[in-house]
Amino acid sequence: MRISLFLNNDLESNIALNCLLPALSSHHYNIYLSEKVGKESTIAPLRQLAFLEREFPNQHLFPQLELMSASGFLSFDQINKKYGVSVTQVSSLETCLKEISSFKPDLFISIRFGKIFKGEIITIPPLGIINLHSAILPNYKGVLGTFRAILNGDKKIGSTLHYITDSGIDTGKIIGINQQNVSPDKSVLWHIVNLYPQACEKLSTLINTIDNNETIQSIQQSGDGNYYSFPTQEEFDQLKEVKIELFNLSEYADLLEHFYSIDPIWAKEKLKNDDIFKP
Repeated sequence: MRISLFLNNDLESNIALNCLLPALSSHHYNIYLSEKVGKESTIAPLRQLAFLEREFPNQHLFPQLELMSASGFLSFDQINKKYGVSVTQVSSLETCLKEISSFKPDLFISIRFGKIFKGEIITIPPLGIINLHSAILPNYKGVLGTFRAILNGDKKIGSTLHYITDSGIDTGKIIGINQQNVSPDKSVLWHIVNLYPQACEKLSTLINTIDNNETIQSIQQSGDGNYYSFPTQEEFDQLKEVKIELFNLSEYADLLEHFYSIDPIWAKEKLKNDDIFKP
C-alpha cells in the first residue's frame, strides 16, 4: 500500500510513528507534519504543556538524539535519513494538495494532525482516512480528552480509531476503542503519552487487515457526544481537586529515558533551567 501519515510535530506523534514503523516497513509511505494544534495560548498550564509536548522535543530532545548512536526511538529527521521517508512540514493542506495527490496514496492515517481535512483532499485516498483520537468517542471529542476524562473522575481513559469522511471533528464511524485504567499516582501528560503504544498496536493490526483486503467493521457514533475546546485556567485549577498533576518534570524525564534511552539527569537539567517553569 501507499500510505500518507499526517502527524503533529510533537512528542506523542513521534512516539506513535516509532511504534508504527514495523507495520509500515512493507509499505511505501510519506509523512506530513503540522506545526501545532490550535492557537498559542496565554494560559500558563497550556503553555507549559505545549513546551513539554512540542518545544522541548524540537529544541532539545531531537537534536540530542541525532548526536547519539540510536538505541531507542528516533527523531523525525533520523527516520527520514534512515528509511528515506519524505517528511514535509505543512502550513496549509490546500497548498500541498497537488503534492499529496501526486504520491497516489491508498490510505491516509492521521495522528494529532493540526489541520482539518475537508473538501477535495478527503476524496484522494480510495481506502479512506483513519484517525487515531486520544480519547474515547463520542464522549470526548476535540482536544485534551484525557484531561477532561480525568477531571470528570473517570476510572478509565482511552483512544479511538475512527474514519474521517467529512470536515466534522471526531464525528466519523468508530473502528475500535482502546481503554486503560487511570493511575492516580501519574500525571495527565503521562496518561496521554502512554495511550499511544497500545493504540498503535491496534493501528498496526488494522494496517495489515486493510492490506489483506479484509473487511473493516465500523459503527456509527451513538448520539452527539461531547465536544471540548482547550481548558480554561479555572478548569486547570479544578484538576487539583482530583489530586492528579497536569505534568511532573521528573516523570517526564523518565518517559524520555523509557522511549528514547535519554539520560534522565540530562533531561532534568535542561528542564530545570527553563524559565517557563519558574514562578
